[in-house]
Amino acid sequence: MITTLTNSFDKPYLSLEWDQANGWIYNRWQGLLSTENVIKGCEQVLALMQQTKCVYLLNDNREVTGSWNQANDWIAQEWMPRALALDLRRFAHVLAPGVFGQTSAEQMLQQVKNRFQMVLFHDFTEAQRWLREAQRTILPTDPS
Repeated sequence: MITTLTNSFDKPYLSLEWDQANGWIYNRWQGLLSTENVIKGCEQVLALMQQTKCVYLLNDNREVTGSWNQANDWIAQEWMPRALALDLRRFAHVLAPGVFGQTSAEQMLQQVKNRFQMVLFHDFTEAQRWLREAQRTILPTDPS
């Protein structure tokens, strides 16, 4: 089932689904993202992670325009710890075409540090391939 979130102009900004066949959650972000949109969307991702017990995310930003780095502090301080508590392991992130969206993703990657494995991709198929391969590799649990 696909869940679609819309902004105040009734335009979709996130479609997310549990892709059971592939064993990951697919997040398709769109348009210009406000901090509020990012937070609401990320909350929905957490809810779906909890519901499905899925620890693999495919985050698709190919249709995002502009920067969303204003939400990176919230992502690092609020979302990441909660995603880790749900045992997030691997995060494949397909970059937006513009420099602003790419910079936002690079800033997020810096904040991830070694908390979970996040890889940035320009190519959607490569991201899928990496995530499939990642599912075959079991990561040790963080002892801390």
